[in-house]
Amino acid sequence: MNRCVIMFAAILSMFAGVVIALPQDASRFFNKSEMMNIGVYYYPEAWPEDQWARDIGNIRKLGLEFVHMGEFAWAFMEPEEGRYSFEWLEKNVRYSAEQGLKVVLCTPTATPPIWLVRAHPEVLMIDSTGRRMNHGSREHACWSVPAYRDYAAKVIAELAKRFGNNPAVWGWQIDNELSHYDKDFCYCSFCQASFRRWLKQRYGSIDRLNRDWGNAFWSQIYQTFDQIDIPNQMELVQQINPHAQMDFQLWFAEDAAAYIRFQAEILRKYSRNQWITTNFMAMHSQIYPPLSGKDLDTMTWTTYPVHGNLNDGPLGFRLGDGAAFSFMHDFMRSINGHQGLMELQPGQVNWGAVNPRPYPGAIHMWIMRSFAAGAEMVCTYRYRQPLYGGELYHNGLVETDGVTPSVGGKEYAEAMKDILLLRRNYRPDLREPAEYAARRTGFLYRIENRWDIDNHKQTERWDTMQHLLKYYKALKSLGCPVDVITEEKDFSRYPFLVAPAYQLVDPALVRRWSDYVQAGGNLMLSCRTGQKDRRGFLWEGPWAAPILDLIGASIPSYDLLPAPYSGTVRAGAKTYPWNVWGESLEPRPGTTPLASYGDQFYSGNAGAVSRKLGKGTVTYIGVDSVGGALEKDLLREAYRSAGRAVRDFDNQFLVDWRDGFWVAANFSEKKQSAPLSEGAKILTGTKDVPPGGVTIWIEP
Repeated sequence: MNRCVIMFAAILSMFAGVVIALPQDASRFFNKSEMMNIGVYYYPEAWPEDQWARDIGNIRKLGLEFVHMGEFAWAFMEPEEGRYSFEWLEKNVRYSAEQGLKVVLCTPTATPPIWLVRAHPEVLMIDSTGRRMNHGSREHACWSVPAYRDYAAKVIAELAKRFGNNPAVWGWQIDNELSHYDKDFCYCSFCQASFRRWLKQRYGSIDRLNRDWGNAFWSQIYQTFDQIDIPNQMELVQQINPHAQMDFQLWFAEDAAAYIRFQAEILRKYSRNQWITTNFMAMHSQIYPPLSGKDLDTMTWTTYPVHGNLNDGPLGFRLGDGAAFSFMHDFMRSINGHQGLMELQPGQVNWGAVNPRPYPGAIHMWIMRSFAAGAEMVCTYRYRQPLYGGELYHNGLVETDGVTPSVGGKEYAEAMKDILLLRRNYRPDLREPAEYAARRTGFLYRIENRWDIDNHKQTERWDTMQHLLKYYKALKSLGCPVDVITEEKDFSRYPFLVAPAYQLVDPALVRRWSDYVQAGGNLMLSCRTGQKDRRGFLWEGPWAAPILDLIGASIPSYDLLPAPYSGTVRAGAKTYPWNVWGESLEPRPGTTPLASYGDQFYSGNAGAVSRKLGKGTVTYIGVDSVGGALEKDLLREAYRSAGRAVRDFDNQFLVDWRDGFWVAANFSEKKQSAPLSEGAKILTGTKDVPPGGVTIWIEP
């Protein structure tokens, strides 16, 4: 950045009274030849001081390269208002540096101290029932409260002043899993006032808000912005106005992003040569990472693949869902080009409905799958299993004696050895294989679509994320490299573009899709696409009016089947079951039916179509099949019709190329065969990849 730009930014900062967070090239923190760094959370404040040096030394003996500290330690950093205590943290940073470990420090704002919340109870969030939360947990403060931000700013500034120039400190994490967890939203008076200000800025006039919220319905007309309350189902006899709810969700996400930006600006004022991130939660629908893409240097997130959830196959509850795991990597990576896992499961956890042991090798597999998906760091929560508190059944990298490596500790050490092996075999001159690149796919995702559908599902059998993952799994089983992208990205970079259940559209987006196809792109859309405008209004015209010319068909009706009923749909010689959502399509001349319904009173009607448009193709799949086999077969045909060779992997067998290395990770219950070519050199693993196994190889 040149001197004039910096001076101009500084002048603007003085006039605005804030520090402008200047962008930096995060590549300098993550050397490509290092492949990936692996680290661990450590809580010195929870353990006797005479064990600190021993624990940090043992972290290094496992081969790990960085240590993460401080996100829950506000009561230790500021035991009394205005009295700061960082000596204990400085000592642990020094121990880490002596061991050659890099340090990630955190702002402690997830856990305000008791003195703060007792002196200022207004900082505590209020849930949808009107109850004010209390001290004794985490994320119980409301970041919209000015007093809370004032206290947060002070402790962050003192922390950054103390460590911002410390060469041992590699980076910063803001807060921790910013959210209010299953409480979702805060309904306090400060949020109420902030939401009203946001609405006034967004709409300008109350008449425009009344129009765009459809307030003529049920006589919901407002006269002033001050009359508007946060939409709260607990206070309403009937359902929430979906347009008001959508705006509230957007305000909440933007307010959270502003809070992240607020902390990043303070850190950048005092820190030098250190990156900044925050750890988002996987698949969380209320906080939206792309809103922070320009404020953070790298995008990190947390994931616990095994906590009693039933994933694909009989071993899914021990191996996790490879598609969901990889979807988040592909999403976070595309935001600003840098991503990693800040919190990855080390073993059994304590907070699931059921907390089974991961399958042997699964932890190692998750780490190496993260490498394959482009992660530049992986960190696990935590080093030592706690002996007290709310997480005392949560495994660490050592057993409860504090020194003996656990199963997870051994698998993290194994992964670190693999990374060292990859570093020795790294060749920067290698380029992505042409056949692999030829099927690169952009997967279009917009949080407002997810909100709108989830707020008005129309059938209890619908699951938006599972619908998206059905398409994502199909793509990965075809061997496609995928970037999960937002609309701001350049579609032309991708030979294929998939946009499932893209419910909210405008004419500009439809024109972009049409231009993309005309230029040679291959667009694939699914049911529930184009039904509404960006406000969430149905179109005054034919159903899904803006996309009909694009897909070359009309959509006169759709059907939903209640449990336990299912219908059938035929494509080629195969018949597939469906039950959640099925659209009857009427193809226009030049549009080819791909699938038709096999029963119900609309038997024979098309359920999927395809057409050529300019140099490219458009495929529309209007039915949601059980299990996704139909979607996979139709996507395969779209790639083959475009002249692109595809693979045929199991849905839970993931194979990708990164920096010269092929990596196969087996999340399925069956042994899978790695697609090695003749002369390939296996670096780790075997050709037959067992459940929970990983194989890495180099092609000749």
